[in-house]
Amino acid sequence: MSGKRINKMTTKEHPDFLLELKRQLVHLFMGILISLSVYFLDPFMGRWVLLPLIVMLLFIFTLPRLITDIWLFNHLFLHFEREDDIMNFPFRGAFWYGVGIIPPILFLPLNPACAVIAVLSAGDSMSTIVGKFLGKRRYGHKSVEGFLSFFVFGFLAAAVFVSPELALMFAFLGAVMEFLSFIDDNLLIPLSLSVFYVLASNIIRLNLM
Repeated sequence: MSGKRINKMTTKEHPDFLLELKRQLVHLFMGILISLSVYFLDPFMGRWVLLPLIVMLLFIFTLPRLITDIWLFNHLFLHFEREDDIMNFPFRGAFWYGVGIIPPILFLPLNPACAVIAVLSAGDSMSTIVGKFLGKRRYGHKSVEGFLSFFVFGFLAAAVFVSPELALMFAFLGAVMEFLSFIDDNLLIPLSLSVFYVLASNIIRLNLM
């Protein structure tokens, strides 16, 4: 009886629980896959590793606007897209994610670029899952629990590619940007981390590697 009551409360309070959980898990695992793909393919392909990403961005930006009834897109809309995004900007999150990771791949060394992608993927997805459904200390639509989750998981993901010191810097700055985000964080976080790395390594000349 109590189990049924909990399930009903969860469904009533968070009707989009499964949708958001699926979205963030895809965000997490696709981001990890992309960061690892860039890491292993870049030595052979160089910046040509961006070509599949750019093709995919053009594909998801133009095709839903040209052809409105595609089975694959309808399936993705049903299981992974928010209703307002379907109406106004299909695949908005995926599009800005793809745009956001282009600058680090273009302008940063390989390991920091992969670390930025990893921070965005692990930190952002886990902060949303924890903050949205477990967050208690809220400031607007953000939470302290979400901020801490971003910092912890962002650090763990970045530390695979860079030193612990740089991973801490990336994770903290990413968590701050996600907490204060005034534009889509899929764009803001990788841009902020890329600018930070360029400024710190080339102007302030910190040893970040």
